[in-house]
Amino acid sequence: METGGQTAWSGEKQRVAWVPLLTIGAILAFLPAIFQVTAFADYLTYIVVRMMILGLYAMSYDLLLGYTGIFSYGHATFIGCGAYAVAILMVRTGLHIQDALPGIMLALAVGLFMGWIMGFLCSRVGPVAVFLVSFAFTESIQLLVMSDPLRITNAEDGISGIPRETFLGFLNIKPEVHFYYFVLILLALSYLALFIITRRPIGDVFMAIRENPVRVRFLGYRIRHYRIAAFMISGFFAALAGALTALHEKAVAPEMLGWFLSGDAVLFVVLGGPGTLIGPFLGASIVVIFQEILSDFFKNWVVFLGISYIALIMFLPKGLFPLIDRIRSRHPRPEDAEAAEPRRG
Repeated sequence: METGGQTAWSGEKQRVAWVPLLTIGAILAFLPAIFQVTAFADYLTYIVVRMMILGLYAMSYDLLLGYTGIFSYGHATFIGCGAYAVAILMVRTGLHIQDALPGIMLALAVGLFMGWIMGFLCSRVGPVAVFLVSFAFTESIQLLVMSDPLRITNAEDGISGIPRETFLGFLNIKPEVHFYYFVLILLALSYLALFIITRRPIGDVFMAIRENPVRVRFLGYRIRHYRIAAFMISGFFAALAGALTALHEKAVAPEMLGWFLSGDAVLFVVLGGPGTLIGPFLGASIVVIFQEILSDFFKNWVVFLGISYIALIMFLPKGLFPLIDRIRSRHPRPEDAEAAEPRRG
């Protein structure tokens, strides 16, 4: 049975866990105002929006790898299909849609559908074969987009000229700053939704499957159904990232369905810390910052990122974000240590 002191300690840990999150949220909220005093306000705003979108993409993959233990190498399917859904609806259909809502809703539906298909395939093979099946599935989708049998994807040239005017018909998201806060709100809502999912019974089952799928099966749970659900939820939020990418870049290309972007999802999660949600967001932010800074000085900047990645795996195998808890546990505050002691009598 849990003692009162242990309960207080657990509550304190839950409270402190929100401190980094609130800090990051406050920083993101005030960054546009800070950028206005520089000569590169639009460029910096553009980069941070890209960080937030890729952070959402990383959090969606964390639900698969970090919480469910599924090592998929085809996550680009969801972000790419979500982006193409917006582009095809708003440009190629000739409907002249200016509002972002229909495109985003279609992208979310496509993400769920593609998540169901990939989950159906991957839930019927072993953990090693998941890597191959998901990779082959994504490559097939990319080849289909490039061949363009229905004449709707514009083949290798991609689709450009995606409008970004309003959301819900009255919210103006055309200016870069307006779109910045639009993405920030969706990012916060997505994090909250994923956080709730991972704290619900379904999240407990996901983590149990990650730790011991055989025991979960003996308990009567249908593992295949839960793995499909994990793919669908993950695909839903990754497709949202794809829709935002299409609106942000105002163009899509077949490279969005490439294996390199699937590898980025793995890199973001492992770099930041699997099973933390906020860690993969930080991992994506670090990679974007590395790319923007190092690419100005070095043509092969990825080499430096690779070296950093190897060092991280060797010295911080659980990622960067869990390091905060490790540092805090080594230096507890006096009131924390007092609360951690079990009560006597």
